Amino acid sequence: MADNDQYDDEYQFGDLDTGSPKPPEEDIYSPSMEGSESRAGVAAPRNVKRNAIIAIAFIILAMVIYKFLDSFFSVKKETVKTTQQPTQALKQPPAPPRPTVVQPIATTQPTVDTPQVTQKLSAMEVSQQTLRSDVSTISNQMTSMSSTVNQMASQIAQLNQLISTLNDKIEEQSQDIQRLRVKPKPVRKVVRRVVKPITKCYVQALIPGRAWLICTNGATLTVREGSTIPGYGLVKLIDPHQGRVMTSSGQIIRFSQDDS
Repeated sequence: MADNDQYDDEYQFGDLDTGSPKPPEEDIYSPSMEGSESRAGVAAPRNVKRNAIIAIAFIILAMVIYKFLDSFFSVKKETVKTTQQPTQALKQPPAPPRPTVVQPIATTQPTVDTPQVTQKLSAMEVSQQTLRSDVSTISNQMTSMSSTVNQMASQIAQLNQLISTLNDKIEEQSQDIQRLRVKPKPVRKVVRRVVKPITKCYVQALIPGRAWLICTNGATLTVREGSTIPGYGLVKLIDPHQGRVMTSSGQIIRFSQDDS
């Protein structure tokens, strides 16, 4: 009998938890089961009440969790209508009374506050526009910096080319200087001028209009006014009183000191 009571209790709990009891394929009735069925009929209302309390507690807990998640993510959701499946009563033998099943209270899901969501969406749009403006500004700055860097690179390339050209010129000048240092200086040829001795003439004798001259080279000349004397020019005047002969070069031919 104890085994039968335990079996009946487990059978009733399983049907109430699942909510969709399966009717027995065959109704078995025997006089030996009347006592156990009467006890099961007394315990059934108490078990049904406990199951109903548990179901309501689960529903309240699910509502609290849903409200918390909905306020945390701020996402507008459509209200979900809960469909309730009717609980079928467990078929009992005709002798014991059927237990009454407590139907769970249908609850409606809370709706999201639309103005609050709209305000948050507007704030998000403003933030996105600000971010887009910042990104555009940064992109423009990057473009300007890239252009400046390209210009600087071009100028640096030109400077490098100029430095290379200057280095080549310096190298050429260094080689020229080295060659000039090694090359011997040209020796200047000393040209000696041969100075011809000046031939001087002296008066040997003179009369008016004519004079006889003797030169240092041993030559004897007879001159008159208008005659040419080498190295003296033309004879301009023969002065017998003073014993001199005046020439066109300004030189004056006189008697030798030995003759005086």
